[in-house]
Amino acid sequence: MLKLVAVGIWMILVTAGATFGSVYLATAPDGETPTDSADQGVEELKSEMTSIPVVRGGEIAGYLILQLSFASDRRLLEEKKLDPMPFMKDAAFRVVFSSSDIDFRRLSGTDLEKITAAIAQEANSRIGAELVRSVLLQQLNYVRKEDIRTNWINGGKVSE
Repeated sequence: MLKLVAVGIWMILVTAGATFGSVYLATAPDGETPTDSADQGVEELKSEMTSIPVVRGGEIAGYLILQLSFASDRRLLEEKKLDPMPFMKDAAFRVVFSSSDIDFRRLSGTDLEKITAAIAQEANSRIGAELVRSVLLQQLNYVRKEDIRTNWINGGKVSE
């Protein structure tokens, strides 16, 4: 009986000590005070499906249909108090429209890296801050101009 009481008291003391220690460590100052420039993480912004004409030799060669998501700095997003999506869509349009060195019919991994990095850089320059940390491709499709006209004229049926 005495052993049981001693074990009970021991458990109460250990539980009380652990609780006191965890509360003390959680509320103790760790030498750093949060500043206004502290990283508050990222927020994901997703664009709608967007169709961008691909121009080669002065004529439309096809359309790039894409959906992007942007990892944006949460602190700058709150600080700027503006809707960044129009800037990001504009940046995507400008980069894709002016990328004459990329063949969208035969994309490679390096082409995707160039496109996403250029979109982030263009968006940040338009906004005037490093708001966009990264651009992620949700969907990316290239449709030739001939395929669109054939499908539209034939009502979706491919002629033989």
